[in-house]
Amino acid sequence: MSRRLGQHFLRPAAVSRLLRAIAPHADETFLEIGPGAGALTLPLAERARRVVAVELDATLAQDLRRRAPANVEIVVADALDCDLPGLCPRGSRVVGNLPYYVSSPLLRRFLDLREHVTDLHAMLQDEVARRVASPPGSKDYGILSVLYALVAEVAIPLRFPPGSFSPPPKVNSALLRARFQARPRAEVADLGAFEAFLKKAFARRRRTLENNLRDSYPNLKEHLRLLHIAGTRRSETLSVVEFARLQAALGGG
Repeated sequence: MSRRLGQHFLRPAAVSRLLRAIAPHADETFLEIGPGAGALTLPLAERARRVVAVELDATLAQDLRRRAPANVEIVVADALDCDLPGLCPRGSRVVGNLPYYVSSPLLRRFLDLREHVTDLHAMLQDEVARRVASPPGSKDYGILSVLYALVAEVAIPLRFPPGSFSPPPKVNSALLRARFQARPRAEVADLGAFEAFLKKAFARRRRTLENNLRDSYPNLKEHLRLLHIAGTRRSETLSVVEFARLQAALGGG
C-alpha cells in the first residue's frame, strides 16, 4: 500500500461506525472519493444500489475493480478536475476518506455539487473538520465555514483516533457531515465572487474587517454604516448573512 498520495486506510471497526453514521439505503447511489483498498466501498455496495468510486491511484483502482461486485464502478481520475456530476445521477450522496493534503480543495469542489447531491460524509483531519463546522466567533471560523454555512447543515457526528487507520496518521480524524439545503441561507449571486470577497475579508485575521477591505472598496465605510456592521469587528465574528449582505452592497468579488 502506497503512502505517496497521503492515504490512510480505514480499519474494519472504524468502517462499521462510519456506515452507521452514513445510514445508506438500498435505493441510493453513492459517489465515493478516494476508495483506496475498498474498506468502505465494498460494505457500502452491499447496502446501496450503486457506488461510483473515483480513485487517483491506478494500481489501487485495478485491484479494487477485481474484487468489487457488479454495482461498483471504479473511475481512475483526479477528483479535483474530473466531471463529478457526470459520474452520478442527481440525488446521489457523496462519501470519502479524503487524503489530508488535498482535503481543503476537495471540500471546496464539493460545494459545486450542492444542487446535484443531497449530502456529504467526509473523513478528514480533525482540524479541517472543525474549521468547516465552526460557528462565528470561533478561532477556527473562516472561509470554508462561511461557504458551507451558506448552503448546508454541517455537523461532526464522529471522531476517530489515529489507530482507526492503517497506517495510523499523526493526528486525530473526524467525520464531517454536510446536508445541502434546497435554498441558501442568504442571497449570493455568484459563489466564486463571494469566495473572492471572503478571501479579502479574512486576509489578515488579526486586522479588523475595515482594515482588510478598505483598499478594495472605497465606499466601504458608508455601506458598513447602512448595514449596521461595525468596521472595528473582525471577520471571524460576522455571520454568513452579514457577509452576503455586505458583499452584495459592495458589488464584485
